[in-house]
Amino acid sequence: MSAAFPEFAWTQDQRLAAAARIRASTLVETKLTPELEADVDLCTVHERFIPTRAGDTRIVIVAPKTPAKAPRPVFLNIHGGGFVRPWQHRDTVFCAYLASRLGAVVVDLDYRLAPEHPFPTALHETYDTALWVLAHAADLGADPALLVIGGHSAGGNLTAAVCLMARESGAFRPLGQLLSYPFLDGVTPVEAKLEPHSIFPPERLRAFNVLYAGVPEALGNPLLSPVMAPPAMLAGLPPALILTAGLDPLRHEARRYAAMLIDAGVDVSVRNYADADHGFLIACHSRFAEARADVVAWASDLFHRHQGRI
Repeated sequence: MSAAFPEFAWTQDQRLAAAARIRASTLVETKLTPELEADVDLCTVHERFIPTRAGDTRIVIVAPKTPAKAPRPVFLNIHGGGFVRPWQHRDTVFCAYLASRLGAVVVDLDYRLAPEHPFPTALHETYDTALWVLAHAADLGADPALLVIGGHSAGGNLTAAVCLMARESGAFRPLGQLLSYPFLDGVTPVEAKLEPHSIFPPERLRAFNVLYAGVPEALGNPLLSPVMAPPAMLAGLPPALILTAGLDPLRHEARRYAAMLIDAGVDVSVRNYADADHGFLIACHSRFAEARADVVAWASDLFHRHQGRI
């Protein structure tokens, strides 16, 4: 395993230096406009810190300003960035879009980053935040039965892993899981994933894997590489919407995981945006408006179907 990822030989100082380089550069520039940011004005936005096993964890709570007639659905959003790059304002803009269109409370998680906090720190923070949301749903004005968890890229990985953890623990079951161009396979060598048109330099993808995993043995853990999960671990997982981008090298592992979930009897919807690339939804690039609408339609259907069974 380590032969495919020679960066595991890095010292901690070398890992920190690599993370600094990654954080100082970007591969996908965000295209926010005043029209997109206007959704934030329709919502209340406030931050707070909640207790998790990692310590005090920052969340941003986004909710519609309009009064609610009943407890709202709740969406836990997990940002991307290869587990290394931080939360950004664009995440609030996306959360405000969801809140205003779904009439939902959206909790945006600002988890701890690698390599300062390698696997499984961010996963444990995400799991503990989901438990906190469920325990404090009434204070949030939310219905705990209407919890959807979703994330982008690394956040899609954390979403899938939290759903696996929750299934194993039996502590809770989200109503649905949204995986947007997720990273799901830390085992396959990076060079086997990349294509000539890829926006990812191979050294950057290898660094993401190594900085998050910490040690080579972690790469094969299904909670880091969900495609390694055995069928029995997948049965009973919540419905999934998986978004892929036709120019994104991660689309293959997303499709593989979708097929695994379907074989396990999970309700799965897959949407592919052929001319889009990694990060398009949150960065507001090609086809993002269509993908946003697809997310809202899928989540709305989940909420309505659940409410129809009550």
